[in-house]
Amino acid sequence: MTAGELRGRGNALLRRAGLPCPERECAYLLSGLLHFRPFELDLAPGRELAPEEEKMLLDALGRRAAREPAQYIIGSAPFRDLELEVCPDVLIPRPETEELVDLALPRLPAGAKMLDMGTGSGAIAIAAKTERPDLDVTAADASPRALAVARRNAARYEAQIDFVLSDLWAAFPGKRFDLLAANLPYVSDPEYARCEKEIFFEPRSALTAPEEGLALIRRCIEDLGEHLTPRGGAVFEVGETQARAVCAFGEKSGFAASVRRDMAGKERFVLLHP
Repeated sequence: MTAGELRGRGNALLRRAGLPCPERECAYLLSGLLHFRPFELDLAPGRELAPEEEKMLLDALGRRAAREPAQYIIGSAPFRDLELEVCPDVLIPRPETEELVDLALPRLPAGAKMLDMGTGSGAIAIAAKTERPDLDVTAADASPRALAVARRNAARYEAQIDFVLSDLWAAFPGKRFDLLAANLPYVSDPEYARCEKEIFFEPRSALTAPEEGLALIRRCIEDLGEHLTPRGGAVFEVGETQARAVCAFGEKSGFAASVRRDMAGKERFVLLHP
């Protein structure tokens, strides 16, 4: 079978599965697995596939038709200028989280100490360290499996990051940082039940939290003052209806709070500062 013939079969399979953009999905999956750039796939429709390639690609298309995320099938996902390993032990990085990095970096003076809490694949921490090598970056997660993925991603980019297994602040008694960057679980159980099927392949513990999704963020903010330097602050990614509640948590703990919208115009980020 040629690459073009398999692509045609893949388009039809994903269309029958109800994916909204089957041709784009198929091209992304095949180019990722064949290590092509998308335009190279268009230039090689007559390329004969080896039997093992054909089997791998047909298996991958079947997994995508079952709504497994393409990033897990390929084994990687883009984040800013990085290509990060992803698997069901970690969330797939979202574009909104790239915007969190844009908000965090200008608030960090030279040599500042930054903590990425709930690091998952390590996306925030590795982006910060590779774009600002002067920073002293620590990354924490409650999942040993997630930290293993994050360490591998950091090693790929030779990013010197201190990875710590911790349930929120548990592993940081007496330690202070100039900035906390946090993308903690914030999806409520009812919201989770309404999600697209792809979400159910991702680790639920990294997505959902009690108290309408706010429990972990609230707990984090309650102890935040003990872990920031005098001029330190925090940037939280939150659900699109949660910003005002998170601001209230911050103000109750003695911080000034402000909201930033994401590129889609949603109230996605809360900034806390003295």
